[in-house]
Amino acid sequence: MRHLRLLFISILVLFLVWLGISLLIPSHIRISRAIDIFSTRQRVYEQISDLRRWDGWNQFTANSGLSNMRFSGPSSGSGAWLQSDQLKIRINNSNTDSVSSFWEQKHGKSFSGGFNIMELRTGTITVQWYFDFYLKWEPWEKFSSIVYDKQLGPVMEESLIKLKTLTESNP
Repeated sequence: MRHLRLLFISILVLFLVWLGISLLIPSHIRISRAIDIFSTRQRVYEQISDLRRWDGWNQFTANSGLSNMRFSGPSSGSGAWLQSDQLKIRINNSNTDSVSSFWEQKHGKSFSGGFNIMELRTGTITVQWYFDFYLKWEPWEKFSSIVYDKQLGPVMEESLIKLKTLTESNP
């Protein structure tokens, strides 16, 4: 009986330490990547705002094995959506300066994302791609968010390089 009580108290203390450490992890995490593209704002915006064009550069939709992909009537602009068996993406707001979207995965995880399109230097468009995650208080969710940057970052970088190649090569 004494060993069971010691085991129970040890597990409780470890859980409280784990919970305390997880409270140091922020509840809002933004994963972001950016690239400079030598093209026009309009050409970049056309690729980013049209979900049907994402297969040409966006690795989350092109090589992800999404099945039964369907698109809204107009596949670009505010209100456009892409839906598959695994993922649903909806464009919330779209203009030549930014495109914001909402992503919902099959298993219930949802998050927002978007693109900021800036011309900081003449002839150079800077595209910033970001995902925002709002985490619950549970320690397992907070600790799992630590790997989001390692999971999403390389795919975002590869996609932005393909976007750059696509928009710079097509006049």
